[in-house]
Amino acid sequence: MSFSAEQFVNKLNTLEDSQESIASASKWLLSQYREANQVAECWKNYVAKKNVNTRRKLLAIYLANHVVQQAKAKKIGNFQDAFGTVCAEVMREVYPGLPRDLKKKVKRVADIWTERAIFSKDVLKNIQASMKAEGPSIDGETLPSNLKELAATYSGMTKVEHNKHAIRMRFDKAVESLDPSSVVYEENLKTVTKIGQSAKDATSQSIKMRETRVQTLEKLLREEESLLDEERNSMSEIEIILRSKDPTNINQEEEDQDLLPTYVAGNDDDDESDSSVNEDDGDNIKDLPIVVKRQNETANLDELENKRIKLPSEEPTNNDQEEYEPQTLVPDQNGPGFEGSPAVTSSIQDLLSKLAN
Repeated sequence: MSFSAEQFVNKLNTLEDSQESIASASKWLLSQYREANQVAECWKNYVAKKNVNTRRKLLAIYLANHVVQQAKAKKIGNFQDAFGTVCAEVMREVYPGLPRDLKKKVKRVADIWTERAIFSKDVLKNIQASMKAEGPSIDGETLPSNLKELAATYSGMTKVEHNKHAIRMRFDKAVESLDPSSVVYEENLKTVTKIGQSAKDATSQSIKMRETRVQTLEKLLREEESLLDEERNSMSEIEIILRSKDPTNINQEEEDQDLLPTYVAGNDDDDESDSSVNEDDGDNIKDLPIVVKRQNETANLDELENKRIKLPSEEPTNNDQEEYEPQTLVPDQNGPGFEGSPAVTSSIQDLLSKLAN
């Protein structure tokens, strides 16, 4: 029977934390001894996946431990050689990220390998060295206070995930075994319904824990964004201060100040001359209506005088009468009979006119 990586991954996903489940999967792998290298490589890729939870990784290490010990007992050296080439690399990648309780269990497995000399001395030495060269610990004692709550949700989620997957596998198997034509179909359906309710309860618990984790992560995100804004503002302030102290900018500011117009208070003489000019201008402005009025009056007097002089020559004439000639008028002293009066003069003129004819 040829090895199937898909079938192996399925067994890893359905593996339960029980001696029976691990022994059953180990028996199937031992039958694939001809493909021991392929088995070990598939195991390494599965354990190194980031989307595989830590509990699943621990169970996969338990399975590898069972396989290599059984292989040594049955003198099947293929698995010891195959797993010996990948175990050190797997431990180096996986061990630092495990919770504290799971680290103890993995460390116990590695110690058993050393005690029973499952692998060669060089392989065992590399495994122990890879476990000592830990990355940053996620132990609650070394975590910041704001991450302890988040770490607690991950620790609790591991057990819930394991329980959820186990119950779901039972439910799927129970549904597949249902036979509507069976006499006990109704009883079997009741059993499947109970298992389904347990699966729903486990999934609901997982959902609540994930929601709590999301809320915690959102809170941490808001805190980090606030701190990030403060740091950016601080960075801007530092840049402004450094720019203000830069000699180049200081010299430029002095040049700009030299270009600006400056206004210096003048001496008293200039102020007095300016004020006198302004006062004279003000007086001239105030006297302007009076001057105009006097000019208008002078013009009116001249106009009246001209009219008085030109008035006699501008009197209308009558074509039927003799042309009027201006004469000097003498006041009437003797009344109508006074000699030289206009009436006597007219009579003499009439007489002379008749004699001439």
